[in-house]
Amino acid sequence: MRQARIVIPFLISKKTLAKRLKTTCIPFIAALMTAVSLQSCVAPKIVVKTPDFPSLPDGTYRGSYDGGLVKATVDVHIATGCIEKVTIVSHKCGLGKPAEAIVDDVVRRQSLDVDVVSGATRSSKVILKAIEIALTRQP
Repeated sequence: MRQARIVIPFLISKKTLAKRLKTTCIPFIAALMTAVSLQSCVAPKIVVKTPDFPSLPDGTYRGSYDGGLVKATVDVHIATGCIEKVTIVSHKCGLGKPAEAIVDDVVRRQSLDVDVVSGATRSSKVILKAIEIALTRQP
C-alpha cells in the first residue's frame, strides 16, 4: 500500500512572504491601531444638574462647556428668579444643530431636567452643561 505524501513548503521567496504579510498582517495591525486610537475618542458622560438659580441676582450669566467634538457657549438671562432667556453664543456641533431648540424647553420648564433632542444627544447635553456652568458663576 502506498502512503500519501504531504508536501509543506517551508521555504518561500521574500516576495511571497512580503505579499502574504501585506495581505494578512498589515490590515490586522492597522485595524488594531485604529481600534486603540478610537478608544481614546470615547466621549465621557456628561452629568447635568439644575443649580439653585432662583436665588441669583438679576443679570446675564455666561457659561461655556467643551465636550470634545461639541462645544457651546451660552448667555442665560435671569430676572426675578426666573430664566427669562437663553441665548446660544456659539455652538460647534457638526450635525447637532437641532439640539439648539432645547433652550426653549429650559425656559419653559425653568429647569435643566428636560428631554434631550433625539439625534443630537451629545449637543443637547453640552448646551445644558454650558447653562449649568453659567448659572453657577457670577454675572
